[in-house]
Formats: sequence, C-alpha cells, structure tokens
Amino acid sequence: MSENEGMKDVIHTINKLQDVFTSTGISLGLELPQIAVIGGQSAGKSSVLECFVGKDFLPRGNGIVTRRPLVLQLYNNPCEEYAEFLHCEGKFVDFDKVRQEIVDETDRETGSNKGISRKPINLRIYSPHVLNLTLVDLPGLTKVAVGDQPEDIEYQIREMLMEYITHDNTIILAVTPANQDLANSDALKLARFVDKEGNRTIGVITKLDLMDDGTDARDIFENKLLPLKKGYIGVVNRSQRDIDNNKDIRKALASEKAFFLNSPYKSMVNRMGTKYLQQVLNHELSIHIKSKIPEIRSDLLKKSKEVEDALKSLGYTENKEEDMGKMIYILLSKFVEDIQSSINGGNNEVNVHEIKGGALINRSFYNQFNDFFDGALESTEACDREIGLAISNLHGVRNALFIPERAFDKIVENLLGQYRGPMVSCVHHVRGILDDVLEDSLEMLSQYPTLNKEVKRFVSCEIDKREKETNQHLVTHIQAQQSFMNTRHPSFKPVDWNEGSKKEETAEKVHALPADNKEVEEYLYFTGKLRLVLPGSKGSRDAICTITKSEFSFVISPTSFLSSEVKETISLKNVECYSSQSKKLNGRKYILQRMDKRPIYKGEKLLELFSFKEDTDEWIQSFKSAGIFKDLKGSPEATPENSPPTRAKLGGMLNTNSSRLMQRISRRPKNTTDQILNDRGLQDQSKILKKMIENYMKITDTTIRDLVPKYIMFSLVSSTQKYVREELVGDILKGRNTDEAKAELLEASKEHFHQIKELLDIQSATHKAMDVFLSIK
Repeated sequence: MSENEGMKDVIHTINKLQDVFTSTGISLGLELPQIAVIGGQSAGKSSVLECFVGKDFLPRGNGIVTRRPLVLQLYNNPCEEYAEFLHCEGKFVDFDKVRQEIVDETDRETGSNKGISRKPINLRIYSPHVLNLTLVDLPGLTKVAVGDQPEDIEYQIREMLMEYITHDNTIILAVTPANQDLANSDALKLARFVDKEGNRTIGVITKLDLMDDGTDARDIFENKLLPLKKGYIGVVNRSQRDIDNNKDIRKALASEKAFFLNSPYKSMVNRMGTKYLQQVLNHELSIHIKSKIPEIRSDLLKKSKEVEDALKSLGYTENKEEDMGKMIYILLSKFVEDIQSSINGGNNEVNVHEIKGGALINRSFYNQFNDFFDGALESTEACDREIGLAISNLHGVRNALFIPERAFDKIVENLLGQYRGPMVSCVHHVRGILDDVLEDSLEMLSQYPTLNKEVKRFVSCEIDKREKETNQHLVTHIQAQQSFMNTRHPSFKPVDWNEGSKKEETAEKVHALPADNKEVEEYLYFTGKLRLVLPGSKGSRDAICTITKSEFSFVISPTSFLSSEVKETISLKNVECYSSQSKKLNGRKYILQRMDKRPIYKGEKLLELFSFKEDTDEWIQSFKSAGIFKDLKGSPEATPENSPPTRAKLGGMLNTNSSRLMQRISRRPKNTTDQILNDRGLQDQSKILKKMIENYMKITDTTIRDLVPKYIMFSLVSSTQKYVREELVGDILKGRNTDEAKAELLEASKEHFHQIKELLDIQSATHKAMDVFLSIK
C-alpha cells in the first residue's frame, strides 16, 4: 500500500479535474489521462468493476444497461465505506440505493426507452478495500436495436466510445469473454483501430471458467495471439447463478483465487485475478498521469491566457465601478485608430485577402476617375457640329472673314460643363469607399448596439455634409474656369490660320488613291469597315481597316473630344486568318493569329474581327489575296468567280470599293443646316477653332483631373478623418452627463452577453483547474 499512497495524489488530482469539468460542463479542450472500459454486452465489464469495489452497485438486466458514461473514482479510505455522486448531495452507504440512483439519473437524461447520452455520471466510492483508481465505464457494444432504441444505436455507441478511446491520454481496458474467439472480439477490434501498435491497451479475459473442456487461453496470456504491449490479465467473475443467489463478492474473489490455483494457469497465478488487475491499473494510471501533468498544466496556462485576451478584446472588465465615460473613450479611440489605419495604412493587422480603404481610394484616382471623365465628354463628331453651328450663328448675315472669339468661349464653356457629372461620380465613388470603411470599423462596436448606432449616425451625417461641400467646391472650380478663358496660359498655343489648310491638304494626299493602278496592284488589297473586338474585354469598336500584301492596319476614331484616334499596323508574316459565318452584324467573323502562337496585338494571341454584310465578299477576297484565309465553316465554295482576283482586277476592285466607302462616310447633305456646315469656308474656320479648343481644353482637362483627387482628399476624406479624430467623442457624450445615459450606450447585445458569459464560465473552470494543481503538495 505504500506505493499506492505515493501514487494517490496524482490520481486524486485528475479526479478533481474531472469533477471540475463535469460540474461546469466545460472540458477546456483538455484530454485528461483516464482508463476507458469497453466491451460487448455480457462481456463481464460490470462484474469486473464490482469486484474492484467489493459491492453490487451497477445496474443489471437485459439489453444495454450502461447507457451513459460512468466516471468511477475509487478512493482508498481505511475508516469508512460510502459513495457520493457529483450531481446530488449526500453520502450513500446503501449500495442498492447507489444502483437505483444510477438508473434514475440515466432515465432523467435519456428517458426510459434505452436511449444513450454522452453526458457522464460521476461516482466516487470511498472504501478500505479499493486502490486509488479512476475508470470510465462505457456502454457495451451492440449490433441490434431493441425496444424504442433508434435504428442507428450501434453507430451512436461506437461514436461515443471513439470519443473516449481515440486520444493518446486514454488507457483502453478491453474486456473480452474467454468463450468467444479473440479474433472476433468487438472490444479488441475497436482498440486496435485507434491503437494500432497496442501500446495503451490492456486486455481483460473474463469467463475463463466457462471455456470448453480441454481448451484454455494460455496462448493469449503468453501474448502469442493478438499481442499487446501491456499484455492480458484473466479474471473469473460471479456467474449469473451466483448473482441471483446474492453470492458475496469477497467469497467470489476467494473462489477466483482457488480456480487459478487449480487451473492450467497456476504457473502464472501471480499475474491473474481481480486484485492483480486492480494493482496493474493503479500503477499504469499513476505512471501515465505523472507523465502528462506538466503538459496539462501548460495547456491550462495557455487556455487561461487565451480567455483573458478574448475577454479583453470584447471590452470586458472586472471593475464594475469603472468610469463609463472612460470606457466609451477607450472604445471610440480604438474605432478612430481603425478608421485612420484603414485609410492611411500602417495597420498592424494587415489585410491579405482584399484591397480596402485607402488603397481603393488611391486606385480610384488613377482608374475609375479617368473612366468617369472619358465616358462623359462629347464625341468628336458632336463637337465638330457644335463648333460649326456656333461659328455660323455668330456670323449671322455677315460673310465669314474671321473666327468669332465668342464661339471659342461658348464651346469651351459647354465642354467645361460636361465635367460636372463625372466630378459628382468621383465624389460619390469615394464616399462609397468611406461608407465601407465605416461599416468595417463599426464591427468592433457590434457588441454595443446603441453606441454602434450613434457612431454610425454621427459619422454618416458628417460624410453627407462633406460630400455636399466637396461637390460644391468642384462646381465652383468649374464655374471659375468658365468665367475666364486664360488664352495667355504659357501652355496654350494659338493655331495659325494656314495650319488647318496645310494639314487638310496633307490628309487629302494621304487618303487620295494613287492614280497609277500598278501601284495599287503592288501594295493595296482593300480598305473598308470592320467591327474590332478590343483586347482586355473592353467591348468592340468600328474601325477603318486596310489590308496590303504584307500588312493589316486599322484606325479607330476617338471616343471623346480630347481622346486620340487609335492607329495600329500588324505584319501579316506568319499570320493566318480563320473565318466563319456569324450572326453578329449578319456578316462574317475573322480571327487573325500567328502560326507560332506569339501575341499578335497588345499581348493578345487573337485579333477578332467582324465584317458587315455589304463588305463581306470584298473582305473574303482580300484575305484570300493576301494568302492568309482559312475557312472554318460557311465559306463560299471555291469557284473561278470567287477565287483570288488578279492584280489588274484588284486595282479596279480597290478603286470601286474605296470610293463606295467614301460615299458612305460623306453622304450628300439633306437639309439646310447640313449644307451650311459643309461649306468649305466654314469647315476651314471650324478646323482651326477646333484645334485651338483642343489645345486649351487639354490644359483645363489636366488641371481638373489633377485637382479633383486633391479636393476630394481635402474636403471629403481628410475632413471626415479629422471629425472622427477630434469631434466624434464630444458629439457622442453631448447631453449624456449621467452614468445611466452612458450605461445605455454600453448596453451589450444578446450575442455579446452570451459570448462574455461563455468566456467567464471557461475562465472559472480554468481557475478551478489551476487551483487543483496548486493544492498538490
């Protein structure tokens, strides 16, 4: 017993921890060292445990008797013998009442339909006849549901057993009757599944007295069959007749000893029997617990720190008398810090999942803002018409000798007015980002609904106010630009009267077709219109395209007044054109790509084109003449009529189709306004004025695009940050001078309250567990 006295402290320590976790219903995620008893129904588990105690105290009957885990804690007490339950008060000296309480408590949790529950029953037994030991008696393995049991009762029991025996901290006591083939033992199969090497399994062989004559289990005890590192121990329990006749357990233990002395196992009698099994379990559990106590203590300290940090992050304080205003100030300071870091960057908790806050605002300055401006300005054609109308109307009845200055002012004023829409869009876009920043930062106040609502109200109102002010600043800037046209700006270059004429003559020479058809035959195949799909999923645009013997080129008109036309030339060397019928434009689709799979245009491996119905035949012939045409489907059949044209024929085709194209582009004016606008003198003045307007608008466009982000940062973003930093706390506390009013702001949400309660429960369990360790001498 002296060795047992030396071991009892560590076993008692684990018993106390089990009591803490059972009473609080919180395990803290710790897997305590324990012995789990598993076995099939009628394997003799209950008899083994009762022999340990020397009393009949476990329920008996047909079917599943053990329906909840029973944590059995045995304490060696030389003075008296009694039992205690953790779920109720009082000592039980009558062990028949212990059995009845186990049945009643099981029924209270599971009902009387033979169902099972994972919630354990904790039972302590103090006796001079026991060694200090703790075991968990688990429901017996079964195959068939009986009575009102669920059909998956076998699966439920197996899952419960797995919860206990999977962890390395559990010693498995696998009980198997000797009159059953060991290879078919459900307990050993389950133990083998989680303990493949057999390092933490102890085999118990019961009912050795019921084996057939001439057979024995020596091979099992000698570890020759299904070997276990901790080996097998044989026991002989009371028979059902002995139990029915109320045979005393002490007499049964004497009968067990006599059996082994007169059996095939007499040579190993010192390693057999219930008492030896109890000694082995006491020793194994004590050694196991000693090795795990440092790890358990470390896990408890770590858990305690985690809970403290979690409570701190939720704003919990143990000091109930702490100044409410101070708490509000602390919470809002964290909110302000989060707002500032979201916009300015430098937050310690770097977001690695998405771009947010200030980074999005910065990107907007150079991407979305340009898109807003580019999409709002008038097209070149519309602006050309307005310039012509302005000049014509300002001349009135007089003949046009000079360009009226008022036309310049009027057109520039109109163009400047077109910036108002995109400016508002820019401001609203950044305002949306600020709203998202506000929502993200408000998450830290979600546990205080009233405070959260008030902060959102004040900050949103401030953002509304700043958005209006920013729009007004930008509108004022446009009005200032409209009020005075600074034509003496250092970057403004007036246009010489003859410059427009020279450029037009140059353009006419470029567009004019060579008079000699031989030159046409040498270089040109066809010029016409195609719909071109822009790279980067930016839609499609109509383009004037020209194909020669060695090149394919296209020109895309500018989308707005200040944008430039797009001109590109692609070499046809090693290029193929794959073509098919297309419902788009009721025409044909062409795909240009290089045979070596290299990019053909702006990093894209394909250039997708569509021809209009009226130009389809000419484009097919032109691609064929260039020697790159590859029909995919729907190509006209190869006939002499649609074979590649001869050079002589090609020149005539080019003249015919080019002139047809020019006729489509510049049709005859149908009304008086169009006739006036097509006057050669008016067009000359319009081109010069347009160039002057372009020169001036490029200056103002640069200025506006530069100032808009600055105004937005100054008047919207920075001003909002300043308000949050300097005035928000005062506005929140204004009129809330009493503790009751401040407490109302700090009233926690139900979710927050439950979070705090759960953490406090865990903290309480952790402290109780630490107290257990502190009590160890």
